[in-house]
Amino acid sequence: MVKTILRNLAIAYGVYIASWWVASPLALAYGRLTHAIGIHYYGEVGGKVLLPLSLTIPYALVAFGVGASVVWLVDSTHPFRWVIFPALFYLYFGIIGYHWEKQPLALDRLAQILDTSLMVICCVCGGMISVRRKNSSFSAGSSR
Repeated sequence: MVKTILRNLAIAYGVYIASWWVASPLALAYGRLTHAIGIHYYGEVGGKVLLPLSLTIPYALVAFGVGASVVWLVDSTHPFRWVIFPALFYLYFGIIGYHWEKQPLALDRLAQILDTSLMVICCVCGGMISVRRKNSSFSAGSSR
């Protein structure tokens, strides 16, 4: 049992770490795409909240895949419980991982919280949808 728990923790952590290797090129391509389209953000809210939120979209998509991957890879009767670990990593490093050159404003902190929340929610949603699809495929396969 301890071996299974350690293996599932290693899977959750490994998928989280691999997600950053996948997300970086995706974010680079997304940044070039948004620059080529000519999306501009004006004003305090646009530049301080909407811009970081839109730049988090590739990371959120990868976080969705992390949640789904953890559900499919762990060996457990309740695989959704293991999605909590990568979601907590996203939460912790999303809040603690920011380094500011000058004192952040309230809008900076709001953008930080929104970005982190989006990644956590996408990770959990990816796990939920994966569990539902996994359960429906098992029930469809057992009724044949």
